[in-house]
Amino acid sequence: MRTLVIGRSPHVDVVVVDDSVARRHAEVVIGDDDRFYLTDCGTRSGTWRLVGTRDGDDVWEKVRQGFVGPDEVVRLGNHRCTLGGLLADALAGAPSDGQGSARVEDRQAGSEHPRGPVERDPHTGEIVRKRL
Repeated sequence: MRTLVIGRSPHVDVVVVDDSVARRHAEVVIGDDDRFYLTDCGTRSGTWRLVGTRDGDDVWEKVRQGFVGPDEVVRLGNHRCTLGGLLADALAGAPSDGQGSARVEDRQAGSEHPRGPVERDPHTGEIVRKRL
C-alpha cells in the first residue's frame, strides 16, 4: 500500500499548480490490488467525480472518500484530470520538480472530514477510524 498526497504545496507528493486546489487537497492510497482510494482532506472547494451528463452539462458527485478508477474524471477544486494521468510521474518514480514531487501545471483556464492521524484498512486504504 502506498499513499500519495496531492495539493498545491511544494511539500506534497503530487503538486498541482492551480489556485483552486488546496495546499493539501487530497490523499490517494494505492491499495495492494492497485486500486485508487481517494480521500478529500476537508477542502473548501472539494473533490469531485464525474458521474455523467444531463442536458449537455457535466454532473459531479462530491467525494469524501471512495474508490476511483485510474481513467475516471475527477475534479480537485476546478482542476479536471484523471488520477492515472495525474499520478503517472509519481508512480513512475520520475518526479519532475527535482524535490520528490510530481509537478502538474494547470492546463485549463459539508461533511466532517478526518484530520490528523487516522487508521486505514491495510488492503484498501479506507479510513476506518481516527486515532486518538
